[in-house]
Amino acid sequence: MKPSVVLVETNWVVDVTAPAHLQSPQAIQLLQQADAGEFQLLVPAICLAEARETVPRRFRPRSRSEDFRKFVRWARDEGRIRLEDAEAAFRVFDQFDKLVANELKKVPERLDMLTTHPGLSIFPLSEPMLDRQIAVGAMELSLKPYDLAVLAAVLVKSEELLQEGHPWVGFCELDSDLQPWDKSGGRKPILSDLYDNSRVWVYGDFLLEEIDSLPESWDNQT
Repeated sequence: MKPSVVLVETNWVVDVTAPAHLQSPQAIQLLQQADAGEFQLLVPAICLAEARETVPRRFRPRSRSEDFRKFVRWARDEGRIRLEDAEAAFRVFDQFDKLVANELKKVPERLDMLTTHPGLSIFPLSEPMLDRQIAVGAMELSLKPYDLAVLAAVLVKSEELLQEGHPWVGFCELDSDLQPWDKSGGRKPILSDLYDNSRVWVYGDFLLEEIDSLPESWDNQT
């Protein structure tokens, strides 16, 4: 059993708009499946806005190659590697920095291209979602404001889809703060109840592995 609607958030957007060699094959496959009509993919608009800032910051080329540069300098000075090997390594680092810098320039274009995919719908935060954010924020969840906004968007959107006839929705969530289980796999009571009440099935990846059955409590909800 697979959902007909799948919600994603910033982690997915980052994984499909990152520099080409760092993109997630699973995230791209999810988009391809949606474009092929297997399900509808939905993402809150605020996630694209956050990804526009997150991708350049997370993948700054010099910061990612600097540790390797330090190692090569140390190994060269200590006589652990040959001079020509060190020079070759520095050339590779320079090529890496230039490639990633060029890839980061493509991020705005990639974000804009997401809007053209037939299988992806981007929705703004609505007044009910903002109201839900306030209500959920009063619970003992210890979530950051942005995570609260995403959670509220997912819950309300799922309820809207339920009213339209969708029995439940999937939510691909890689952020441990919004997953309804802890590091040991134990259930987070408040968060789990919120997802269950809105009929949201949370996946910890982008694979959408089929499930045998949904919670029995969902069958009793109207």
